[in-house]
Amino acid sequence: MRLYGRKISSGQAKGDVIIEPGAVSFLGGIDPEEGVVVDSANQVSGQSIAGKVFAFSTGKGSTVGSYVIYRMKKSDTAPVAIINGSAETIVASGAIISGIPMIDRIDISLLRNCDSVMVNADEGYVDIPRVRVKDAITVMIRKSDRVLILKRSERVGSCKGRWAGVSGHIEKGDENMEERAMKEVEEETKMRVKIIRSGEPILARDRSVIWRIHPFLAEAKRDEEPEIDWEHSKYRWIKPEEVYDFNTVPKLDKVMENLKLL
Repeated sequence: MRLYGRKISSGQAKGDVIIEPGAVSFLGGIDPEEGVVVDSANQVSGQSIAGKVFAFSTGKGSTVGSYVIYRMKKSDTAPVAIINGSAETIVASGAIISGIPMIDRIDISLLRNCDSVMVNADEGYVDIPRVRVKDAITVMIRKSDRVLILKRSERVGSCKGRWAGVSGHIEKGDENMEERAMKEVEEETKMRVKIIRSGEPILARDRSVIWRIHPFLAEAKRDEEPEIDWEHSKYRWIKPEEVYDFNTVPKLDKVMENLKLL
């Protein structure tokens, strides 16, 4: 799988990923002598980033942080590459003066700790060779001011017990997405709906697979209720903003945002 971003500091590097979902301050947050994260606010506190591909949301703190990165490079405790969701000046400057490849505009939720990756900042991409890409559709069914979510049963292959829209794999590369969406709705709910909107594909990670989700919005008749099959154990009609109260499949909220339900 290849993720495209933006070059910040040139170069190429390979290594295992260590991920911090929050912001990182190199001044006071990293021990430059050991290359260990010491900020207790970070989830990876106590872990070494030396020789790793360090992926984190963004940088923060004093501009002295740039020189902390440079000091780490000279002490062989620096990461081999940096991946950011959004680069800021401190980390970007530190990576540039230290010659550390850096790229941003990468969705770090698609990475996992210990993923082996190749960062090519010159061409603006990150390769995750052991991760496959699969296509799927997700259909959100709307009735009045509510949308349908279904709880995945223990018999399905992935995301057991999580709430989702009507979903299914795309088995053939040339398969018509809308026709597949209608087929999945019929198979999983027995409902008769009308597709009224589609959205841009969304990427979501599940173990060694990144799903490329093609979202659809469908309208149901007011008096119709789903007849769920073996793939689901229960269903609920919820207001769109209530989705955050449920343990959902990855990026279901983003699917709903994409379809202008949130």
